[in-house]
Amino acid sequence: MIISNELLAAYMEDNVTEEERAAVRKYLSEHPEVMRDLTLMADTDSDITIDDRPPISTDEFVKNLSDLLDEVEAEEETDTASGCDILPWMEMAANNTVDCLCAVKCEGLALRALGIDISDDELMKTAEKEGWLKTEGMALHNIGHLCGLHGMSISHRFGCSLNDIDAALLAGNIVVAAVDGNELTGDLKQEAIKDLMEGGTPNHTVVVLKIEDGKVYVDDPATSSQTDSYPIPQFVDAWDDSFNYMIVVSASDNYEPHPIDLSDVDISDDLLDLREAIAEQAHEVWALNRKKEGWTYGPVRDDKRKEHPDMVAYSKLPESEKLYDREMAMNTIKLVKKLGWDIVRKKR
Repeated sequence: MIISNELLAAYMEDNVTEEERAAVRKYLSEHPEVMRDLTLMADTDSDITIDDRPPISTDEFVKNLSDLLDEVEAEEETDTASGCDILPWMEMAANNTVDCLCAVKCEGLALRALGIDISDDELMKTAEKEGWLKTEGMALHNIGHLCGLHGMSISHRFGCSLNDIDAALLAGNIVVAAVDGNELTGDLKQEAIKDLMEGGTPNHTVVVLKIEDGKVYVDDPATSSQTDSYPIPQFVDAWDDSFNYMIVVSASDNYEPHPIDLSDVDISDDLLDLREAIAEQAHEVWALNRKKEGWTYGPVRDDKRKEHPDMVAYSKLPESEKLYDREMAMNTIKLVKKLGWDIVRKKR
């Protein structure tokens, strides 16, 4: 999306779509000097200064924007590096002011709603013992493990929509959403500026109860009320900071896979060799474990005789089986990048 002066002006007037709002915020987070200029232009106090700089004139403002847009467009034309949105897999849910237990309490609410009689104190002790709960909170990827220990089916899903929440609730599931808690209960103007300067911070979890009459109703462990409600745009804005991450807790066995979308992740040509090495290694590990269990080669799979046609060297596998291993390897490499890690080859 081209970030034009007209789009920035529309953003300042809150006259943009959700897609445009997200694009402008991403652009401003990468260009804090533009965000500073926008703040100065929007502020009605003519005495305000930022970095000891007085407010700039409209002409200067427009010129700065035009210059920056020219630079961005030039970079986009020459930049061939691949990139992707990084998922906040390791962010900590810890927005409860006193105890940093919002994630634990949400899992407690989920379990009790599904008929498991257990206290938050018991869950906290288990989470600490297992290493999921740290002093600073619980990482987003660990939320749901407590429910899993008590026989629940857990699904971690990024890139969800309100329709996904609705569908999960209608199916009788419990939905825990990761949000920026300050955007629900804090100073919304300050949080908007913070998002632009520092990016989103998914630091809290809530149990979503229902979506109705333009509002999202939640059970928020950080408040004294059992039910809080927020206008849909406000909730979505807070939820966007986690890339719309939700944990679906279910007592049923109707499992439906929801792998992380890796379609925006590109890998360089030099990682193709790594893909092949991972694929072969995966086959070797699988075959070794099968051999330890007493399996040998057989032209067709026979579980009683423990014979399997894939108990051969990787080079002798049919291409269909190699393709399976390669796809697993490719998705592993892409997932590593999607979660924020880089793969760097060291020289010997």
